[in-house]
Amino acid sequence: MIILVLYAAKRILFAKTKGMIPVVVKALYSPLLVCIGLATAYAVASTAFSEYISIEDMYFAAVAILLGTWAAYRIVIFLINRAMPAGKESTRKIAPVTRFAAQILIWAIGIFMILATLKVDITPLLASAGVVGIAAALAAQDFLGNIFGGIVLYTDGPFTEGDWVYLSSTYGRVLHVGLRSTRIMTEDSQMMIIPNSMISNNIIMNYSKPAEALLIRENVGVAYNSDVMLVKQSLRDAVASAAEKSSALSAEIETEVDFMEFGDSALIFELTFGAASTRVRRDAADAVNTEVIRIFRERGIEIPFPQRVVTIVKE
Repeated sequence: MIILVLYAAKRILFAKTKGMIPVVVKALYSPLLVCIGLATAYAVASTAFSEYISIEDMYFAAVAILLGTWAAYRIVIFLINRAMPAGKESTRKIAPVTRFAAQILIWAIGIFMILATLKVDITPLLASAGVVGIAAALAAQDFLGNIFGGIVLYTDGPFTEGDWVYLSSTYGRVLHVGLRSTRIMTEDSQMMIIPNSMISNNIIMNYSKPAEALLIRENVGVAYNSDVMLVKQSLRDAVASAAEKSSALSAEIETEVDFMEFGDSALIFELTFGAASTRVRRDAADAVNTEVIRIFRERGIEIPFPQRVVTIVKE
């Protein structure tokens, strides 16, 4: 009868209440049923066999702690599942680790409380656990460093699978982000497996975020007798012509030409244009450079070799 009443109350509460209350009720429902079942069984047995059954209070307290630990575990797991949905990419891999760590911590605390309630001397156990924990931590220092590095990558999210990144002197596409290591496919199709501890302690350049388009800067040197305005217009025309012939260029980045400095053998211009993505940056540079050479030759603009003018003064 009591079980039916609790079941009906739970259904009504779930139907009319939102927020955290249904979560707490759902977590406490099973431990509460077990508690009622044990209490009922003890009441019946103690009534029927009162002269044979005598249980000390500490055992009741131990059972209460066990049920409380179970309820606390269920509440924490419900909260973790709510905070880290299974379908969310950023928490898909870290959620199982968080649940496992919470399970170990909660049940370890509960077991120690039960042993203390039963007047079991847990001092040697705590000392042994401390020594074992220190030894294990020292032995697995690198492994734990990689695990914590993976957790940092999951929570911070500097890159995701599929991004093009430059990290640890390696440029490539991220294939997989694991708890211990990250796999990157380089441009020459070589698989690089980098420990997460190394990644979390290094500078990361993500070429796929916040936008796919990539800005490219090139220095172009021309002869000193060149017309500066003609050179600037020719460089802009080269980018425009390359954009018509190749899809590797991006219209999101405006073309810029700046006269930067007087070099030893040439006037130095900086040409800025955009590639559609980091994957085609070589194609974009190739298309632009090809058009620069073609247009310069058509318009008589010279790209000089390094040279020095030596004047001999005769006395």
